[in-house]
Amino acid sequence: RRSAKAGPVTKVTLLTRKKDRQLTIERGTAAVVIDERGFYTGQISLNLSDGQAKHALLQAFKREFPRSHQLYLHQEKD
Repeated sequence: RRSAKAGPVTKVTLLTRKKDRQLTIERGTAAVVIDERGFYTGQISLNLSDGQAKHALLQAFKREFPRSHQLYLHQEKD
């Protein structure tokens, strides 16, 4: 019930089964922030208007989860 009444999803965190690597995607009004913790540790802020956000997200996903078949997904809403 609570999740149905909450706002849209603004933050998604993907973790490996061992929870030693994570990828967090946080959506703002005009930008997306990609936070990596694992093979590469860093934070990237990208504009939604250009097509670079999708490409950067796919690259980060392949880098952090190259052979992972089981992932944990955590969503946060407004």
